[in-house]
Amino acid sequence: MKKLPTLFVLLLLVACSKKDEIKPNELIDFSETGAFSVKWKKSFGSADKSFGYQLLPAFAKGQIFIATQKGRVSALNAESGLTNWDVDLDMELSAGPGVSNTLLVVASPEGEVVTLDIDSGSELWRATVTSEVLSPPVIDRNKVIIRTQDGRVYGFEVQSGERAWVFDTNIPNLTLRGTSTPIARGGRLYVGFDNGRVAALDIDDGSVLWQQDVVQNQGKTEIDRIADIDGDIDVVATDLYIASAANKTMSVATESGRVLWRQDLGSVTGVTVSRRSLYLSDNDSVIYQLNRADGSQGWSQDALKYRDITKPVFYLGDVIVGDLEGYLHILDGATGEFLNRKKVGGKGFYHAPLVVGEVGYSYSLDGTLTAFTYQR
Repeated sequence: MKKLPTLFVLLLLVACSKKDEIKPNELIDFSETGAFSVKWKKSFGSADKSFGYQLLPAFAKGQIFIATQKGRVSALNAESGLTNWDVDLDMELSAGPGVSNTLLVVASPEGEVVTLDIDSGSELWRATVTSEVLSPPVIDRNKVIIRTQDGRVYGFEVQSGERAWVFDTNIPNLTLRGTSTPIARGGRLYVGFDNGRVAALDIDDGSVLWQQDVVQNQGKTEIDRIADIDGDIDVVATDLYIASAANKTMSVATESGRVLWRQDLGSVTGVTVSRRSLYLSDNDSVIYQLNRADGSQGWSQDALKYRDITKPVFYLGDVIVGDLEGYLHILDGATGEFLNRKKVGGKGFYHAPLVVGEVGYSYSLDGTLTAFTYQR
C-alpha cells in the first residue's frame, strides 16, 4: 500500500465530517521582548508537491549549503550569504544536503544519490537505492548513510561510492509519509523505523548491535497500529531520545535499547534535547518541555495549536518553532512564554531552523533562506 501524507492520515484519525472544524489558531498579541534581526536573505525556487521532503540547510567550513527541489545545490558564505559555488544537477531532489569536511550528498525521490566535492561542487560519484529518500544523508567514519522509505539503511564507501552494507527491516503496510534521520555517535548508528522499532548498527559493517520494539501500538485497524518514528531523534551521553506518532516519547539506553522512561506524548517532527530538558511539538502543534532525566512534564504552550509547527529548536536558552504561514516564534525556554516572532517566508518550513552559535538559518517552502539572530 502506498504511503499516505501525514496530514491525510491525521485527518483519518478524526472524523472526516469534522475536518473543517480543525482550523489553525489565530496568532495572539503579546509584548515583544528583545530584538529579532535578519542578517541576510536569499531566494531559491519554491517547492512544488514536496510533502515529506527534507531539504535542510547544512553547515560546514564556515559555509551554509542548500539544495532545492529542482536540483540546484549552492554553497553560501555563512556570514554574508554570498554564493561561493552553485551547481544544477538537473534532477528532482528530496533530501539533503548531508555534509562533511570533504563531501556533500543529496538524494532524490527516485532513489538516486549524488555526491559532490564540498569545496567546488564538482560531482564525485552516484549510487542508486531501492526507494525514495526523504531524510538527509549522514556522513561519518568514511561511510555515507542513506535511509530509504522502504525500511532500508545503506552504507556506502566515502571514496568510491561502493555499497558496503545494507540493513533491512519490515515496515507496516500503512505508515505516515516521512522517515527519521539516522544519528551517528561513537561508531554506532541509531535508527528509528515506521514499525516502532529502534536499531543500533555498527557503522563500519552494518551489523546489528541491538534492536528493540520501543513503540508497541495495539489496535484492530492499520490506522490504530501506526507507530512511526519519523521525527528527529537525539543522543546525550548514554541516552537516546525518541518520539513516535503513536503518542509516545521516551528515553532509551544506547547500550541495550532498554526503555528508561516513557511519556504519553507523541510527535511526527521529533525532539530537541538540551542539558536538562527535552522539547517537542505534538501532533496538534502543542509544545511541551519535559525533564530529560525522568520525562516528567514541565511547561506546555498551546497557543500555536493546529499551526503545523516545526520541531522546537534550542537557541541560546530559548526555543524557536516555525509555523505554516512562515512565522518564526521565539519562546522562553524556562517558561514557554512568547518572547518574539517574525515572518520570514510566505509558506511553512521544510524543518526547524538550523542553529550555529548565535545565528539561526531557516528555509521555507517558498524558497526563502534566512539568516537571523535574536537578542533579549
